Amino acid sequence: MRPPARGLPKRPVPMRLMIVGGCFPVQHNIAPARLYHATLCGRLATHYPGGPPEVAIVRYERFGTCLGKVRAAQAQRPAQVLLFHLRAEPLMRLAKLYYRYLDDHGRVRHSLNLPGRAPGNPERYDLLTRPRPAPAAEPPPESRLHRALRQANLHLGRWVGNRRRALRHYETLVTEVAAFCRQQGIRLVLVGPVSRPCAPAENQLSEALHGHFAALAARQQLDYLPVLGETDAAGQSLFFPNGVHVSLAGHDRIAHLLYQLLRPATPPQTPAPVLLESGAA
Repeated sequence: MRPPARGLPKRPVPMRLMIVGGCFPVQHNIAPARLYHATLCGRLATHYPGGPPEVAIVRYERFGTCLGKVRAAQAQRPAQVLLFHLRAEPLMRLAKLYYRYLDDHGRVRHSLNLPGRAPGNPERYDLLTRPRPAPAAEPPPESRLHRALRQANLHLGRWVGNRRRALRHYETLVTEVAAFCRQQGIRLVLVGPVSRPCAPAENQLSEALHGHFAALAARQQLDYLPVLGETDAAGQSLFFPNGVHVSLAGHDRIAHLLYQLLRPATPPQTPAPVLLESGAA
């Protein structure tokens, strides 16, 4: 006579979160335990019996390789929620007029970013693959001349239509990511761009990026979280003095906004243990 089957409680599975962004999720001048997603996971953990969400971070600088990275990360460890950070940096790379690039032999070259002009693909030939020194704790302040030249570069690029083309490239990527998430049953949250108080032209670019994708999210019925702003409700700056890196107050603010969006309406009840049969033939 077969002995009765024993029951073992099934261990709750934690929520899995994929974050797709740039340096913000791994920002070097914020303690890892105070990064926005660490704070967010600590608060979400109170709602789920499986404990804090598991986080996978996918970094992207180029539009052309981003979707492949998302697919690979999802195949390795499937996520239920994907936070996609909209970023000014890769947009600026395509929107400016003048740029330096590496040719096929690894030499630094100079070119104008114009339609049909060789190399004609700032993403392929950009300087991202060039060895760079480790970031300093506080980078030196930018000179007024360099800031003025950067802004002029963006204004000239907009004049020849580069911003419009760059936004179309970005929209194609986001639409593809949204289609992939629907196919995989992943909840997609578009996290809007942060402000860029370091320079007026970059701030305007972030505002244009926000406006474009807020409208796209409304058309495609996607979750969109706006995060523009330079100070919080208490008047604290959301940025370090360089106007580029998000401050601790900025990380706390975004953690709170994401928590408000992602938390369940009510804390779930602790489920009864699900018994797994053992001793089956």
